[in-house]
Amino acid sequence: MKSKKVLMIISVFLVVVASAILLVSCGKPSYDAFTLNGWEFMALNRMANTDNVDITKLKVSDFINLSKISDDTYLYNETEEKLINDEGWYPTLIDNFDVTYNENSGLNPEIWATSRHDIRWESNKKSHPEYSNYWCSEMVSVKDGKAIVKAGYLDSHNCEVCNSYGYTKGRFTGGFETRKEVVSSTADGKRQYSSNILWGQAFGYYETSIKFPDKDGMWSAFWLQGNEMREIGFDGVDGTEIDVYESAFRKDNDKMSRMGHALLWNGYGESGKTAGHIGKLEQNLYDGKFHKFALLWTPDCYIFFIDDIATWATNAGGVCKVPEFLRFTNEIDAGDGWGPHGQRIGQFSHDGFANMEVEYIKVYQNVNYEKCIAPSIDGKPYSKANNFESHFKSDYDKAN
Repeated sequence: MKSKKVLMIISVFLVVVASAILLVSCGKPSYDAFTLNGWEFMALNRMANTDNVDITKLKVSDFINLSKISDDTYLYNETEEKLINDEGWYPTLIDNFDVTYNENSGLNPEIWATSRHDIRWESNKKSHPEYSNYWCSEMVSVKDGKAIVKAGYLDSHNCEVCNSYGYTKGRFTGGFETRKEVVSSTADGKRQYSSNILWGQAFGYYETSIKFPDKDGMWSAFWLQGNEMREIGFDGVDGTEIDVYESAFRKDNDKMSRMGHALLWNGYGESGKTAGHIGKLEQNLYDGKFHKFALLWTPDCYIFFIDDIATWATNAGGVCKVPEFLRFTNEIDAGDGWGPHGQRIGQFSHDGFANMEVEYIKVYQNVNYEKCIAPSIDGKPYSKANNFESHFKSDYDKAN
């Protein structure tokens, strides 16, 4: 009996210790480990009256205050004075796509690049090689204050770069990101690329407004990724793919609108690890209207939002502490009708195009988070010059 009591005391102690380890900010406790799930307390702690709060409907404004910050298109420069508001937030990247550039498919070439010209998915049906999915920069454009990524079947695609690779017939789409990939070498008929980050950030608040394509066989995504995500040795701390949303649920939309969030770290091979959540929603995300998707990435956890309501929170992988770049992609099934999260998305019909439209992207940083960012590889501020690489180095690091 006495031994059972001792074991019980030890078990309780271990739970408390584990909770304390999970709920820290740069090594210091950041909130009460015994309050709800911890992340909700971040919002409740800011509220004056919490008696009638529905914790299933916590809003972005319950967690952070972005008032007194302009929504105008803006790119922060390290030489400038930070436009900090009362809670320590300041803008780092705001693009309303209200300026169309003559190069780079209309995107600002200082921060954006179109996804590389290459095959994305080979056809899953040998008898239908035209089901292969290719990425092409010509499928990206800026028009009427929107960044548009087209997706569709072309039987005589005449892009000069694609044609040089032999890509003339198939399903063509694309994406854009704050990273530029350039061919570094060719081996066994396959191109190798160097990954040059144009803009990156660790922690902060990220928000975008998207209109989905309403067509079978499609899924689009807004995600963050880093050059070190494929390395192992520090779990997700030195790099995590953060899928703010993946739209793979149109086929089930008549029953219940859903959306997926996910984290991936340690690469995509045998060492790869994942965590994800598929949430049920009240609204229809495929109603032809724009919907908001956001990520609050703190030193303690990731909190995801859809149309301003918190939908998931996690600290899986240990929370990334290095800068990552932004990606917007619009993809087509490769003939099997399957998408991410093990979802059936249906077969893409070749009778028309399916566009993903991005209304804006807004990114903010908080001065209180800056001290938690891991040092860069050369000890200097993160920038294009050091390719936003961190100091993390492990004997187990490898690309897989």
